Amino acid sequence: MTPPLTSSPEPTDAPSDPTRSARWWLRPLVTFGLYVLIFYYWVDFRSIAGLLAATDVRYVLLAVLVYWAGQLASAYRWYLLLGPVRLTASYLRLASIYFIGMFFNIFLPTIVGGDAVKAVLLTRETGAPARSTMSVFMDRNVGLLALLVIAIVAAWYAPAIEGGSLFGLTLVIGAGYVAANVVLMSAHAYSLVDRAIALTPLAGIRQRASSLYEAVAPYKRRHSALVVPLLLSFLHQAAVIAVVFLCARALGRTFPLSALAVFVPLSSLAGMVPITMNGMGIRDVLYVLLFGQLGASRDLSVSLALLHLAVTLIASLPGGIVYAFQKTPMRTTTP
Repeated sequence: MTPPLTSSPEPTDAPSDPTRSARWWLRPLVTFGLYVLIFYYWVDFRSIAGLLAATDVRYVLLAVLVYWAGQLASAYRWYLLLGPVRLTASYLRLASIYFIGMFFNIFLPTIVGGDAVKAVLLTRETGAPARSTMSVFMDRNVGLLALLVIAIVAAWYAPAIEGGSLFGLTLVIGAGYVAANVVLMSAHAYSLVDRAIALTPLAGIRQRASSLYEAVAPYKRRHSALVVPLLLSFLHQAAVIAVVFLCARALGRTFPLSALAVFVPLSSLAGMVPITMNGMGIRDVLYVLLFGQLGASRDLSVSLALLHLAVTLIASLPGGIVYAFQKTPMRTTTP
């Protein structure tokens, strides 16, 4: 049975979940463990220090500017996605919230942790928690579509690697994304999957799935409203790939853009897995495995991952400053 397009508020006095707290502390421990593995067994710390010390700062500064440009494009994408859910907010305010989300991504688990912060801050602006969350989810969903399209197309042209087909891997991930969105967009498909899940041990995820189903409902009737946001998503993903390209240039290396267009999306997808902080450690391991296929040493691959992280941290600092000085009013308007 298709769920209603309204959601009841969750209780605010729910008892704390000890296992959830344990999972929170587990992520920093996994992150630390991965870095111990990397620096103790895989790489030479002095070699990495030497590579980073010789970094061409001009390329780093340019990478920061490109990163900012990509985020500003994403903020405008979000601004456009408020229309279907009948929310209004100035682009300047949304851009500031976007940068705040970037800043909190540094500390929160996975690279989508800042999405929760953005939803909360937009709710404070609009007083509409459900619709604010819908817009944040669709912003991430549209961005993920562009990321996967770039990865699949680039994988077709990227240099071959040992041990598997990047094209096949990206195609499988893309097929999973399409299948999930077909279920979310089709009432019939959702009903079938919902009934099937109810008969399995995964029945507990039905409520969360229902929330996602409700999130895309306002956009089903306005497909044309997703065209420009999708184009902006391609622009943003191109900026992210360009950042890694510039970081490589800062280290005195150049890699094929077709390979970067596959490796960067794959590392972004891996960073969404909630086992480390902001994808740290996972990104470094993937860089070693992927860029090693192009002849890069482990020291160079980890240096590239660390420089990419440094650019992200520098570019995210304005969000922390904005958050420290903001005065966002709380409103009580119903969604």
